[in-house]
Amino acid sequence: MINIFNSPIDPSQLDEFAEGKQDENGKVFDVKKRKPQVTYNSDGRRMLDGIVEKQHESNALWTTTISRGVANEWREEATGTRLQKTKRYIYQVSYDAQLLVRQTYRRHATPILIATNVTLFLWFLYIFRLFPFNK
Repeated sequence: MINIFNSPIDPSQLDEFAEGKQDENGKVFDVKKRKPQVTYNSDGRRMLDGIVEKQHESNALWTTTISRGVANEWREEATGTRLQKTKRYIYQVSYDAQLLVRQTYRRHATPILIATNVTLFLWFLYIFRLFPFNK
């Protein structure tokens, strides 16, 4: 007779395969394997026997999050028709222009206000002829 490994089996061993080896207590196996108790925490983490299965450091999680965000942004920029790419480019340029204007106003707000007020004051004097500009 041939067993599962294609090698001959002695007839004396067939009885061992047909009947399980039992000890004096009648047990076939000595030790039962214990399955770990799987539970899920309220935040979704998997717990094995009350211990968190995978613990990640915060730096690793932030690195993964930022990397995925950048990768998704690059994928969006790389895909699409010419019209979609043009719209994204125009949107980006307009956003950059708005930032430039805001930063310019923040940096030079006082000189711009002074120049505007002086100009308005001179126009006021010119309109009401309070100051002789032309004689």
